[in-house]
Amino acid sequence: MKIATKLLFLIALSFTVGCQAGNSKSNFPEGCTEEGISYNGENLLLKDNSSSKQSLYLFYNISDKSFWLNHPVAKDPGASAGWASEVSSGNWSALTINSSPENFVMTCSIIGDDGVKYLNCKDVVKTCRIENAAFNSGDSGSYWVAENKPLQDLTEAIKSRGISW
Repeated sequence: MKIATKLLFLIALSFTVGCQAGNSKSNFPEGCTEEGISYNGENLLLKDNSSSKQSLYLFYNISDKSFWLNHPVAKDPGASAGWASEVSSGNWSALTINSSPENFVMTCSIIGDDGVKYLNCKDVVKTCRIENAAFNSGDSGSYWVAENKPLQDLTEAIKSRGISW
């Protein structure tokens, strides 16, 4: 009987191994989906097809290294304050952007002694969009809401800025 019990346990275990890792929503907070998230080569593309004027995106570093999320500025980069935000392993950042018919392109990179090394965003970051984010009426624009924090600290920082869901 012991062998049959062990065999049943092994069979049951084989059906559950990897289930959590295969669920791309397993680490996302409630109300955060991968809708509007895609990739083009190594770049992450954000495109909100909802009717809202502003969107809130969350980024989770799934790699074992810190890296930089950046939105490359093509037009007059000297006039921009920059979009780079470092995200440590296991931490989160939140970005709000005005909805646009165009993709909002993000790159992932490591900056070292030998310069910038671009990473495949698909391999280092999980991204989701908060479906029903509500912003203060005077709060608009595209900006980092909170950066490089554990999830609980991130959600507290977002809510302290008057954003809810």
